[in-house]
Amino acid sequence: NRYWSKIRSKFLSEHSQNDTVSSAFDENSVHCGIHQEVLKLRSEVEDGKRIGFLGIHSESDYVEANDVLFWSGPESMFEVGRYGPIRPEDRKTELHFSMKNFIHDFEPAEWSYDVDEKILGDCQLIDITDDATGEVHSEAKKHTPIYVNEIGHNTNLCANVRIMHKNDRSVYYYACIEKENAMKKGDCVELLVDYGKLYENVRERKGYGVANLYGNVGDDSDRGAKLQRNFAARQSIESEISKLSVVRLYYLAEFLMERIFPEINESIEDIFRHHVPSQLKSRFLVARRRLH
Repeated sequence: NRYWSKIRSKFLSEHSQNDTVSSAFDENSVHCGIHQEVLKLRSEVEDGKRIGFLGIHSESDYVEANDVLFWSGPESMFEVGRYGPIRPEDRKTELHFSMKNFIHDFEPAEWSYDVDEKILGDCQLIDITDDATGEVHSEAKKHTPIYVNEIGHNTNLCANVRIMHKNDRSVYYYACIEKENAMKKGDCVELLVDYGKLYENVRERKGYGVANLYGNVGDDSDRGAKLQRNFAARQSIESEISKLSVVRLYYLAEFLMERIFPEINESIEDIFRHHVPSQLKSRFLVARRRLH
């Protein structure tokens, strides 16, 4: 077979037997027919005009089709991108995430997902927020999925992005434009996702949950409503801590003192060090207070 040479087979076999890191793999060294063809086709397209994943096409390879509608059903969804984890530290146990979420005044909950894979025997959450601020970290901001909004309880909006998990530990977004919402050339559509019932606490704090819309419950701008939610959350946290074993309590303290407290402290000190108190958010001070 011209695409699976003996040299390539031997190379892969040796990697498998020696458990060698696969990043050492070099297509040129194993004479892969497909790779050589791609290189040839790519060389025929002018630099700066290559499009597509392989870079073997240009716009001139395509023809105008103004009357063709675009839609992509469940069988032909296209990937928007990976939501998380982006960094190794984005993987957290449910206990550690709950404490971080409480400390940062529930900001991280807006950006988290639970996954099926366990971590240290505990439920695992994907958390793409900064340990110092509770806000989305810089690496996550480079990925498209965090800019996808949700439909909430607005019946006029339609979810066109689906959430999918890979390997029980990674969260990806896929766009799915239904046929009844097919797009013409030049149409624009906002990508929207449905976070489901698990996001209701975040909706309520932001003011568009069921309790806000139909139960006259205030959002977090309503001081009384916010205090009631915070008191309930504090009691839940205290109850959870009281049930921890000595070992789990030790690892929780280690996580807070090594990952959370230094980051928060450094962030606040840096603001005053550079004389920009306008960047100091009340949530930062709340976080420092709750750690004590």
